[in-house]
Amino acid sequence: MERVKDKIFTRPIVYGNTAHYLGKKREEDGHTHEWTVFVKPYFSEDPSKYIRKVQFKLHDSYANATRMVEKPPYEVTETGWGEFEVQIRIYFVDVNEKPVTAFHYLRLFQPQVTLPNGKTMVAAEYYDEIVFQEPTMPMYKVLSYLEGRKAEPRRFHTDFPFVRKRTQEMINNARNEINKEIQDLMDSLKAAHELIGRYSKEVDLLEAAAGNAEDSAFACENSGQTVA
Repeated sequence: MERVKDKIFTRPIVYGNTAHYLGKKREEDGHTHEWTVFVKPYFSEDPSKYIRKVQFKLHDSYANATRMVEKPPYEVTETGWGEFEVQIRIYFVDVNEKPVTAFHYLRLFQPQVTLPNGKTMVAAEYYDEIVFQEPTMPMYKVLSYLEGRKAEPRRFHTDFPFVRKRTQEMINNARNEINKEIQDLMDSLKAAHELIGRYSKEVDLLEAAAGNAEDSAFACENSGQTVA
């Protein structure tokens, strides 16, 4: 399959889960929460233009633990009592593009968000980007079309622009701290080299002085002597 050279596209997505308490432990199975695990496009767009299906691999205790969702919304809703890791595999409309895999730890208790009606629920949402490097020609056409549209971001419980800003600030602060520590270390090394240089010069001067003293003593011992 022909690929478009030197072209890279990214499609931002959000994956994660929401959950809420059922109100009490269910007698028949002990389940306490209802949850939904999902993959959504970050922008308001039709993801089926490039996503063919999404596979969710649940905990083995669930009947039919591998769930395949072939049209939006790409999500699975279930009930349970425990948290576990969900494997999410995304397949693309062009089968020549390899699937991508993400892992999400299903959250039932934190982080909590407050809804407009005053109720609370758990919403664990994570931003990521699918990178298409040198896509096939069919995918190139779709991705070019989507990139050319000015779609608005979808509404999520997480303020991703704020999160990105805070994350960038943390990265910049960490980078500045690292650079400062590197500079301090370089200054310490420079000072150590200068100190070693001074000591080396002092040692050379002492050795030279000791050598001159020995030469003077030898000259004094041999002064006045003649060869028979």
